[in-house]
Amino acid sequence: LEKEFAYAASRGAPLALIFLDIDYFKRINDTHGHPAGDFVLSELSQLMATLVRTEDVLARFGGAEFTVLCRGTDLEGARIVADRLRRTVEAHTFSFGAKTIPVTISLGIAAIPDTAIVDHAQFLAASDKALYEAKRTGRNRVCVHGTETTPKPVKRPTGSGPSSSGP
Repeated sequence: LEKEFAYAASRGAPLALIFLDIDYFKRINDTHGHPAGDFVLSELSQLMATLVRTEDVLARFGGAEFTVLCRGTDLEGARIVADRLRRTVEAHTFSFGAKTIPVTISLGIAAIPDTAIVDHAQFLAASDKALYEAKRTGRNRVCVHGTETTPKPVKRPTGSGPSSSGP
């Protein structure tokens, strides 16, 4: 990631990073067992490998998280790739033994050039932040760095402090 970022940044070339996570993976393991979880990871990896270009880099980041480094790809191109991944995974039948396991993924995207991203660590953090926005806002969706929303504070009615009476 560091070398790819440096290469693209020095040339002003587009580079996108998609960070994705299997939705509710712990539930898959808890409900269907760890062998089923391992099957989902393997099947998902093989499925995604058929959906990315040869020059892109698909990697397992850890646990149920993966990254796709899209060389020469701008933000809109990465959004197309990410949505294709999301739709294909959602439509795919993950069959383990006699069980069908529903699987969806949440994805976050960052791309350079972006004036807010100055190094590979910020690049990764930006795509991770977008991923967590996708998870926070309902999962099975794609979110893009820079479009995250800040949760609105909960408004309390006036006069309802700890000394007020009521149920």
